[in-house]
Amino acid sequence: MSRLYLVCAVCDRRQADGLISGAAWKRLELPPGTAIEHPAVKGSTLLTCPSCASTDAGWAERALGAVGLNGRSDAA
Repeated sequence: MSRLYLVCAVCDRRQADGLISGAAWKRLELPPGTAIEHPAVKGSTLLTCPSCASTDAGWAERALGAVGLNGRSDAA
């Protein structure tokens, strides 16, 4: 089932999932074989809202930590 909204891994912000609204969101591909049940994970992509990505240079590490990967690319 596809989600009707995007969820930020860092701040849990929710926004309607549309072509225009979703284009500004940052995406981070998860390591191959990683299976995570988290609202901010869509398929194999971790989502972060534009606000968190623009105000925090370390947004990718924070997003990975929020889903339990702690910035490691070898976690599964």
